[in-house]
Amino acid sequence: MVSSVKRTRYFLDIDSELRNRVKAVSALQGKTMREWLIEAIIEKLEDDIDAREGLATLGEVKGTVSLRDYLTSLKEAQRV
Repeated sequence: MVSSVKRTRYFLDIDSELRNRVKAVSALQGKTMREWLIEAIIEKLEDDIDAREGLATLGEVKGTVSLRDYLTSLKEAQRV
């Protein structure tokens, strides 16, 4: 039996200039626009995960404060 992965189609409205840039860059890399866009999305997701993990690690380092606490202290300092 052949198993197939269910895929969802997603239509994206972008201006022609951006489309042409993506088409050119993907062609230069020997990829289809679909391949290039999927790789770009995965890269962006991985970067976002790495950034979140890095910020979480910083919060665990002794002597650091969370962004929320830092912004709160800035607002309080501006009131004075």
